[in-house]
Amino acid sequence: MLTDEMVSIKDYGQCRQITLFERGAPVLQILTSDTAACAQALIWFMRARWRIENLFKYLDFYGIDYLADYTATINTNTRPIKNPDRIAARKQLKTLTAQRDQLRASIGAAHTDRSLTIAALNHESVTAQRKIQKLEKEIAAAEDALKTIPAKRPANIIDPDAKRAIHRAGRRTLQMVLRLLAHNAEHWLAHRLNAYLQDPDRYRAITRNLLHLGGAITYTPTTVHVELDQPATPRLSRALTLLLDEINTTPPRIPGDPRPITYTIKTP
Repeated sequence: MLTDEMVSIKDYGQCRQITLFERGAPVLQILTSDTAACAQALIWFMRARWRIENLFKYLDFYGIDYLADYTATINTNTRPIKNPDRIAARKQLKTLTAQRDQLRASIGAAHTDRSLTIAALNHESVTAQRKIQKLEKEIAAAEDALKTIPAKRPANIIDPDAKRAIHRAGRRTLQMVLRLLAHNAEHWLAHRLNAYLQDPDRYRAITRNLLHLGGAITYTPTTVHVELDQPATPRLSRALTLLLDEINTTPPRIPGDPRPITYTIKTP
């Protein structure tokens, strides 16, 4: 169910507003300047976009960007880094330019000094001009030399002992797979729990909260039994009981262990 209408936006003008309704309540609103596209298609694409953003939001809970294993391979560091020769050349050019500018300033100051005689003024001016001409040549040579020095060079060229620690791809990939499996398991649990809970706005948060339930695990030679504590409300207890009954029909197993895992809720 949706509405598709034209609205007026302050400082913008006419705009198309599409509103999606679920169970009689608005759940998504889109403002667009596209007046020809199919409203249903726009809603579908927008919801797909939010699914992607929510995926990364919930993946953050599993530390998708964290490393749990810091074992690394030490290789030669060939990454480009700032060239110290260029840094030194730029510093030298800056020093020469500052000296030239200081001499130019001294000529201007001498011409405003009333205590100097004409002969002294001429001497200072000529001496400064000679030094400036010499500095101009040095500056030109420094600028030409700077153009030939690359801004970056491989680290091992600058320092033959430069090393780089690279995390082992196999271990990193295994971590990522396990985190994605944990996310997919939670995603499945949330949807199955909501089949009994019927709370589309909060079922993900409720599932995550239930994952912190306390309990006891009992290992026997033939089975593994998990007894969970009672949830906070009867409504959650009922939904979780139904979900556990569904899971127990095809009990999961720990990888490499043939014993089935069954779940119950502790009797109040």
